Amino acid sequence: MKVLLTGATGLLGVHVAGELLRQGYDVKAVYRSFPRQMDKLPWFTEVEWVKAAITERADLEKAVDDCQAVIHAAARTDPYPTDLAAYYDVNVGSTERLLEIVRKKEGVRLVYVSTASVFRPGTLTNPATEESPYAFNLMASGYIASKYEAQQRIVSAVQQGVDAVVVNPTFMLGPYDFKPSSGAVIRYVLQNRAVFYPGGGGKSFVDVRDAARATVNALRMGRTGESYLLASENIPYDRFFPLLAQLSGRKKSLFRMPVPLIQMAGGLGSFGERVFRRGFPMNRINATLVTQENYYSGEKARSELKMPASPVSRAIEEAMQWFGA
Repeated sequence: MKVLLTGATGLLGVHVAGELLRQGYDVKAVYRSFPRQMDKLPWFTEVEWVKAAITERADLEKAVDDCQAVIHAAARTDPYPTDLAAYYDVNVGSTERLLEIVRKKEGVRLVYVSTASVFRPGTLTNPATEESPYAFNLMASGYIASKYEAQQRIVSAVQQGVDAVVVNPTFMLGPYDFKPSSGAVIRYVLQNRAVFYPGGGGKSFVDVRDAARATVNALRMGRTGESYLLASENIPYDRFFPLLAQLSGRKKSLFRMPVPLIQMAGGLGSFGERVFRRGFPMNRINATLVTQENYYSGEKARSELKMPASPVSRAIEEAMQWFGA
């Protein structure tokens, strides 16, 4: 079976490509440009690379033509600006185009990579599940709003007969983060002796290779119309950043940033966005996201998609080695 993969140059996409090959699939991957040194990947030459724009229907039609399944992992993931319009064509429009193409081909399964953030997060004692309500209180984030809108397109398409499954990764860590994306937090700790981190909240983390395994397994094991949270360990920032410092093997000075101070900075950032009409890294919604509890359960994915539960510390260590710690 040949699988079309979008987003193949991103952190998850790189590992999905490798996992597809490991499981015996033929892989056709869409790319816009290659990050530096990506051609050093062990499996780079085993992939059929196709230069295409996911915003162009003709490009997608040509790419899907000889494929029997699609994994749609491409997305704009920047945490700012807050404007939904900045994300719409890439995150929602590309999904709509792929659904239109898949509808015309019989027997094609689509695995859509969404984000855990579309679900309202839970607490350490009661983490969110796939049955949790959507995070309508967080839709001020253009990224979250766009992924929610795209996921709803999938839900509607399934009701019309499309064979599609959704996976919702949490915060992924691991090697081969070329851009980098989530690995930026690891690089930040590696490159700075003084480390500032939020004085409240935490995240749900997952080894990107476990997330990739579950994503590929969804091709065979995922139930049509279902969503699967790809979550492993829920870790408060008070534990996570000291763990990063410890695993770096270097002396670090850790400073907890008071939550009210972060929220104040977020308010100023949102004011700056209105005045200067451009995105600011810290705005009101991002201040909320980095200081709240963002905890999810991956029990369903472990049960139905056979997602492994590797220690997040191992993913951190191997990411640090890859970044050159």
